[in-house]
Order: sequence, then C-alpha cells, then structure tokens
Amino acid sequence: MATLYTHAVAGLGIARLYTARPMPWAYWGLAVLLPIIPDLDVLSTYDYGTPLGHRGITHSLLFALVLGMVAAGATCRRLRVRWWSLAFLFFLVIASHGLLDAMTTRSEGIPFFWPLAARYGNWGLIPVSDVGFELPDPRSSRALQSELLWIWLPTALLVGVVTVYRSLRRPTSARDSDA
Repeated sequence: MATLYTHAVAGLGIARLYTARPMPWAYWGLAVLLPIIPDLDVLSTYDYGTPLGHRGITHSLLFALVLGMVAAGATCRRLRVRWWSLAFLFFLVIASHGLLDAMTTRSEGIPFFWPLAARYGNWGLIPVSDVGFELPDPRSSRALQSELLWIWLPTALLVGVVTVYRSLRRPTSARDSDA
C-alpha cells in the first residue's frame, strides 16, 4: 500500500487540476481526506484480501463511485460546483487510492471491479509502505523515496505545467489585474 501522505498528495493534485479558481478550505480538505478513506478497512476484523477486509470493497471503483456521489451531494451547494462535476472529481480522487495501491509490490491485488472476483495490481513501481504510526523518514524509507520519485514529482510537475498554461492562456488584462 502507498503511504497516506501519497494518497493525500494524489488527491490534492487531481483537485488542483480540476479547477483554477480559488476554492474553500473544505474542498481541499476533502481532496486530502477522500483518497485516504479506503484504508479505514485496516480496522476491519476480516482477513486481509477478503471483501470486507483490507484491500476489499473499499478499494473498488464501485465504492469510489458511491462515496464520490455521496460526498458531492453533501458539499456541492457549499462549494458552488455542479453535482455531476463534483461527483466525477471525487470519484477520481477516491479511485486514485486503488490505483496507487496497485502500483505497489508484494501485496494482494485490488478488486477494482468488485463484485467480480478478479484482482489486479502488483505492478511494482512502489515498495509496500513502512507500516507504523511514526512519520516515515524520507532518508531511510524506500517506500517514501520511491513515492517521491514516481508520484509526488510527476504530480508537482503536471500541476505546475497546467498552472503555468492556465496563467498564460488568461487574457493579458486579467493577468495584469492580479499583480
């Protein structure tokens, strides 16, 4: 599994790519929280890899869709975003969790298409995260070093390129008024 920090970074990156306008703190809080929620299944008493255990239904696309729709319904008016658009964004943010976990090594695959039986993953870019309650040290954590290279850096570059593109695409008068 990827670290909680990397899930949050992916959610923030997707949320930033979604909009160029200033958004309330609740939007950014949801972008951090929603991709972490699937890992609450670690608290389950069911066996690892079973539908109700860790890497079970909470890592599926169906779960991401339902939770994304519920979160959008609860927040679309406050955030002043159309429900369908927000539901799609939240779906992507939550589904990123399963994709990142599928990119790890030596662990159970992800039931993306649950309730179908197939599991996918173990694509091997990221070592399984260091399990523990302390903050991982980027100097010694192979998982975090790999995540910084394969997830954080590309996310930062993509967000930076899109931000610059959006800035250059705005009319000159709008750019001048921001200064």
